[in-house]
Amino acid sequence: MKFKNALMLNIRITKLLIKASPGYMLMNIMEPIINSLSILLQILFFQKLIDFIIYRTPQIQKVAIYFFLYIAFYSTARIFTYWVTCKFNEQEKAKVCLYYKNLIYNKSAKIKRDYYNSQEYLNKLHYAIYNEGTNIFSFTESVCSLLSAIISFCSAIYLFGKMHIILIIGTIFASVKNCVLVSEENKISYNIHKQNLAFDRCDTYIRDLFYKKQYVREFKLYRIGDYFIEKYSMLKELYWKKNRSSSLKKGGVRLVKETIDLIIHIFNIVVVVNLLINQKITVGEFNVVLSNFTMLAAYIEGMFMFIPRICNNANYVSDILEVLDCKEGGFHEVKHSEQNLDPSTNPAFIRCEHLSFSYDGQKEILKDICIELPLDKRVAIVGENGSGKSTFIKLLLGLYMPSKGEIKYFYPDISIETSRDLFSTLLQDYKIFPLSIEENISMDAETKDITRLEAALRFAGLEDKVNQLPDGIHTVLTGEFIEGGVSFSGGEQQKLAIARTFTGKNPVLIFDEPSANLDPIAENEMIDKINHIAEGRAVIMVTHNMVYTKNVDMIYFFEDGRIVESGSPEELMMKKGHYEKMLREQMERMGKKDEA
Repeated sequence: MKFKNALMLNIRITKLLIKASPGYMLMNIMEPIINSLSILLQILFFQKLIDFIIYRTPQIQKVAIYFFLYIAFYSTARIFTYWVTCKFNEQEKAKVCLYYKNLIYNKSAKIKRDYYNSQEYLNKLHYAIYNEGTNIFSFTESVCSLLSAIISFCSAIYLFGKMHIILIIGTIFASVKNCVLVSEENKISYNIHKQNLAFDRCDTYIRDLFYKKQYVREFKLYRIGDYFIEKYSMLKELYWKKNRSSSLKKGGVRLVKETIDLIIHIFNIVVVVNLLINQKITVGEFNVVLSNFTMLAAYIEGMFMFIPRICNNANYVSDILEVLDCKEGGFHEVKHSEQNLDPSTNPAFIRCEHLSFSYDGQKEILKDICIELPLDKRVAIVGENGSGKSTFIKLLLGLYMPSKGEIKYFYPDISIETSRDLFSTLLQDYKIFPLSIEENISMDAETKDITRLEAALRFAGLEDKVNQLPDGIHTVLTGEFIEGGVSFSGGEQQKLAIARTFTGKNPVLIFDEPSANLDPIAENEMIDKINHIAEGRAVIMVTHNMVYTKNVDMIYFFEDGRIVESGSPEELMMKKGHYEKMLREQMERMGKKDEA
């Protein structure tokens, strides 16, 4: 990656750091300057102290005074460094991490769902989510290392230049050698990181399987645990095969680096021993070279490594920024009237114009749908399983974007700005979270109304169940986070999801197979409630059970991704088409069950 591009990526990610913690960069720039100066003072002090004692035999009082002054300055510098690194930084990093997590999670909630079809995007999203914001700090850390390196470089010239030019050359050579080899090692590490993202995702999923409560039943009934242990073993074997050459290459680079370090160290010993024997350096200077050569070389390395380091960090930063830059799958805009029509007389409806959709870009799930769906009536979307009903609903909700065609929304209420404001929704694949019953129902802050929540529990048929629990609506479900969490049956979870849908203040309720997990009595009660729902809200119900469509105002019959019939129940019965045939067959099956 070019330095200019890498620099811009690092600056951009650092802007997030400044937003999250304005004082972090300032404090961390001061810290290496003070720390480097204190180290230089320490080197000089011990050099002078050794020479002072050996060559001048000073009074103990003078030594004590110099020692006291040194301890005072060094201790102050250490206290400041400790405060910055152990208190200030830890506190600020927690804030930055929280800011980063909110940023990633909010973005991942808004992106187009189409991105989830890309394995490359999922790998980057996995890295972005499991990253703790460490890349946000990297540019600041690189700048701090550069400042330390400049001070150390000047120190090396001052300390070693007085002794022999060969020592300065050796220090620079050691630093450049480290830059070349460490840069190569970083490239290999990033390639391994890229290769391993897919493995990390699988690894995380398999580990989750073994402790998440939702998988316990299958683990008990089937030998699926053995299967995933085998999968895990195969994954680790594949992981090693994929990384073997890169790991060996990385180890070889490290071995070369350490071998050259050993040669340089031996060379330094030979040089300084020779200088000491010929009395060209003092014992204190001899000690400076042997004790601090490696440390100063490492610091100077930071100066040469500034550009490679930010280029390396830019690789990781670009993965995160690509997630943040993904196009949002925004909700559809709602118009409050058609052009030249009075909003007060204009009915609420959704217009689908030649609407088509495909998940993979090849097979069309929905095909050329052209309808006006009323938003002030009770509507049923019916058809056999797999006919495209649920996909159609997800398009209306804005969860997917049409492959072809357009969806237009019209609703007279000016407070309804997007399709998200229109609908409260129960999908078939709803989720129950390890939160309290209240939090599971009132997912949005605006729905946290105890009266409305109680009404939702009554509507869903959960009021008696919740009242029997010791903590009532504050009872935590699933036991994922705390010991003693309550588990609901499948039917009770379905009712909880229905209550969540009812609680929303949106004017249109969408129920996708709302009676799927309910027993027959609860199913009949629920469908009856939905068909006669209060508060004057419209209802769109998706079902393949024709029995529950008798009391709706409008029916749309889906078959193979197309709407083949539409009209009121009475009109469709008179047509004796798809709807009448399916209803008659279902009634006959129910009659035979009753006879049995």
